[in-house]
Amino acid sequence: MKIDDNINFNAFFYPKTIAMIGATPSPGKWGFIIMMNIIKGGYTGRLFPVNPGYREIFGLPCFPSVNNIEEEVDLAIIAVPAANMIPAIDDCIKKSISSAVVITSGFSETGAEGTMLEKEMVEKASRGGLRIIGPNTMGLFSAQVSLTALMPPVTPLKGKVSMISQSGNVGTQILGWGREMGVGFDKFVSSGNEGDIKCEDYLRYLGSDSQTEVIVLYLESLEEGKTFLDIARDIVKEKPIIVFKGGKTDSGMAAAASHTGAMAGSINIYQSAFRQTGLIEVSSTEEIIDTAGAFLSYPIPMGNRIGILTRGGGWGVITADACEASGLQVPKLPEEVIKKIDEILPQYWSRGNPVDMVAVITSEPYLKCLEILMSCDVIDGIISLGGALGESFGKSISDPNVLSIMGLSQEDVTRFRAELAAESSMINKTTKELMEKYKKPIVNVSIGGGKRTIEEHKFITYPTPERAVRVMKYLVEYGDYLRQRNLYEKRRFR
Repeated sequence: MKIDDNINFNAFFYPKTIAMIGATPSPGKWGFIIMMNIIKGGYTGRLFPVNPGYREIFGLPCFPSVNNIEEEVDLAIIAVPAANMIPAIDDCIKKSISSAVVITSGFSETGAEGTMLEKEMVEKASRGGLRIIGPNTMGLFSAQVSLTALMPPVTPLKGKVSMISQSGNVGTQILGWGREMGVGFDKFVSSGNEGDIKCEDYLRYLGSDSQTEVIVLYLESLEEGKTFLDIARDIVKEKPIIVFKGGKTDSGMAAAASHTGAMAGSINIYQSAFRQTGLIEVSSTEEIIDTAGAFLSYPIPMGNRIGILTRGGGWGVITADACEASGLQVPKLPEEVIKKIDEILPQYWSRGNPVDMVAVITSEPYLKCLEILMSCDVIDGIISLGGALGESFGKSISDPNVLSIMGLSQEDVTRFRAELAAESSMINKTTKELMEKYKKPIVNVSIGGGKRTIEEHKFITYPTPERAVRVMKYLVEYGDYLRQRNLYEKRRFR
């Protein structure tokens, strides 16, 4: 996929030198906070603060202008008032800087006067060979050079997801949630008003980026909808695109217009276009990270027939209801499968799908049932509830009251917790191996066991069956799209 040769994306995401125009030692100002985040994030290149009022900031020499920096500058990050923006742009052009991130607000999102100022800035930059992210952006992140040029104090995990967000607040919050769930990012950009570089430009770049395996979009509007969809249609053949659309209602569209200065458009048109293009449209911000984690963790299923394995009957009922409500089938098990499970579980087990293990808590029967279901021809994927209980037990037995009642020493507890952790690790390892062997997803729900993340276990685990069902639905929808266009290939487990 051909990238726009006029945009130096390497300067944005792999800069060796950065000039922070508007840097300041005054806490509470963006020139302070962004500088702090870049330094704290461990940026691997050289950083030059620029402010005529200081000789040194954060122990770094401070320059009155970018033109006083003797070295070549790859990227300028600009956080000066809007009224001072044109002189800053002039300085960048004189320095032959190719790329700038304009943090400053006060442009097209504010009305006609701001729109005129934004147009003047972009036209001047374009004539001088300077490309702009923003204005009115909260910055960018690039894992490969440890660049956290963001306004909020967020330190994303490094990983294989990349995100384009038309809201800086939403996008940086998603980065924070990703850290909590163990979902790491390689690149992130808050596109702001998109006065120059548009959403479709970033999308085209990420589609060709070897470091990006899953793309996430937060969209409020598109100026070049057809171009965007043509680009997306090519990308989804190789990697999934997850999209959350803001501005679905009249109130939301009005808010979007005041937020970035762009009109949102009809949600029905967007949703229809997303479906036809193969984009995965999620329905809540929570689902953004859930679904990105699923596509990093699990193979794409061949169909929508779901097996449910649970240690408690009620959770199986809830999961079955959620599957049917989401358009997933919960098929009857073949008689030969039931006979195999008869040899493992007590005679009063459910003898159907969901497979209720009737409170059998040891790992061996669980893993045997899991493999029997994985090998079943009428099952395309499994939702497993409460597979590893060791974390829950380990936490409980550490309670001082429990220690006292059971007469256990701290050494006993330490040993027991180590045994439980080893069992949990073995279950996770076997789960991964089964997915590799059968090329089917086992979407895990941690009932009472706490949060388990990709970072810890190489696949994401969900806290509720409803969330597991929703991501299974999106995995199935992506597989359906690929098969209908003869593009389906079994996804290699990561």
